[in-house]
Amino acid sequence: MLKNKIIITFFGLSAALLFISALVGSIGLPGSQGPLIIRFDKFAHEADLIGDFRTVFAFGITVSFMVLVNFLLAREIYYRERFLSYIIAAATLIVSFLFLIAVSGIVAVN
Repeated sequence: MLKNKIIITFFGLSAALLFISALVGSIGLPGSQGPLIIRFDKFAHEADLIGDFRTVFAFGITVSFMVLVNFLLAREIYYRERFLSYIIAAATLIVSFLFLIAVSGIVAVN
């Protein structure tokens, strides 16, 4: 599986997007320990979900763990079901991109 360029590219891009998300979060979020707005409801004009830096960090750890588990799963099923391995790799790239959008949104609101 490690010789398959498509899967390695998808997981490499996923890791790069996670790294960019970490950079955006660490540079863009304020350094104070005050509350951060995680989700803002534009219709009610109020914050729905408030957390701190640890909450955003926990989101990142969760997504990183998911990427690792998906990589191990794709590696395990590659020789039995190659197409499913491609789907897992592509879905992981999409989730990493959505996490980058979420971190960018949190930074923009705060």
